[in-house]
Amino acid sequence: MKTIIKSLLLAAVITVAWGCSSSDDETSNDGDYTGNAATFQPANAPAWVVDMYSNQEQPQWLSPDPTLYEDKMIAVLRLQDELVPFSTADDLMAVFVGDECRALSHRSGNGEAVYFVLNIYGNAGTDPEQFALCYYSGGLRQEFWRRGENGFLNEMNIGTESDFVLDLMTGTTKYERQTVFVVTPKVKEGVTIDADADRVGVFVNGECRGVGKPGIDFNVFHRQDETQAELRYYSSSKGGIFTQTAPLTLDAGYQAIDFNF
Repeated sequence: MKTIIKSLLLAAVITVAWGCSSSDDETSNDGDYTGNAATFQPANAPAWVVDMYSNQEQPQWLSPDPTLYEDKMIAVLRLQDELVPFSTADDLMAVFVGDECRALSHRSGNGEAVYFVLNIYGNAGTDPEQFALCYYSGGLRQEFWRRGENGFLNEMNIGTESDFVLDLMTGTTKYERQTVFVVTPKVKEGVTIDADADRVGVFVNGECRGVGKPGIDFNVFHRQDETQAELRYYSSSKGGIFTQTAPLTLDAGYQAIDFNF
């Protein structure tokens, strides 16, 4: 009788050990994938998007007085495609030297292309080497700043011959910092990478802060006091989302991530 009981216990131990070992690399009965680097949950293609809406009122910038300056340059700036859907009649584009407004413009056009014509006033001999460009989005109700642009160049025309587009999204005032990520999938057998259909998402406290495609740089927006994020990968071939078990460390700069799943 004791021999029979010992045999049954040994069989149970072997069964449990085999089950734990096999679940490391396969999909379990309830659809949850458990691996060394990520968990898996079946899902349709996600509509991940960063919430860029804010609550800033339209700034009360004042147009410069041309009589106070000796020189002028002209810049025609086309609004980048990502911001065009949110453009409204309340949009403003301005150039600053320190706290002093040197150009102010409302938008021209309201279709697929939105332009701003900036008459930038200055004194070529005494102005500092760099100025700042600021865009206020009426639809998103926030400002986007690009500091450290080229300085004043007398009688220079920029963007009048071809489109002049600047990346304004990286200067968002809602999120103080941006980190550039590129995620390279390192997949197990049976997972196919589709560069067009697959998606990479970075989340902070469950809120999407960046969306991109595998192997391509994308921006992740975060605040100064936010230090960790969660990486998710939607696999079209597996029909679900892999979530990295270890958190990402957020830091302004460039980070290359190998995502193993």
